[in-house]
Amino acid sequence: MSFSGLYFHSLDVKNRLFIPAKFRDRLGEEFVLFKGPDKCLYIYDKERFEEIGEQFVNSPDRAAQRAFFSQAAEVTPDKQGRVTLTPEQLAHAGISKDAVFVGAGKRIEVWSPENYENATVELSEIDKTNTFIF
Repeated sequence: MSFSGLYFHSLDVKNRLFIPAKFRDRLGEEFVLFKGPDKCLYIYDKERFEEIGEQFVNSPDRAAQRAFFSQAAEVTPDKQGRVTLTPEQLAHAGISKDAVFVGAGKRIEVWSPENYENATVELSEIDKTNTFIF
């Protein structure tokens, strides 16, 4: 499963964020919200998160296990397709009002508009090595 596209939504007064329908339909009834290494949140379907998590589950490094799994939260959207973000998740991503949803292949990224703008590189800049074929 691959996610693509760019969507913009705003938090409501209860810190709920609407998950775009195109993404929600493919994620299933439950999915995982993860504080990613960038200044954004990652959303994984449960199957993909379990695949990634296997390397930590099987690791003898308990600190790595704690670091990885403590960043994850299983979520279930309400009937309107919203999930409630915690103050920690909002702070990590720098989201205060608006959010940018980015399809990023095997995950969805949720950014503040400012962090997204700072992290975005034009496709023409990425392909200077001629590594990718379009």
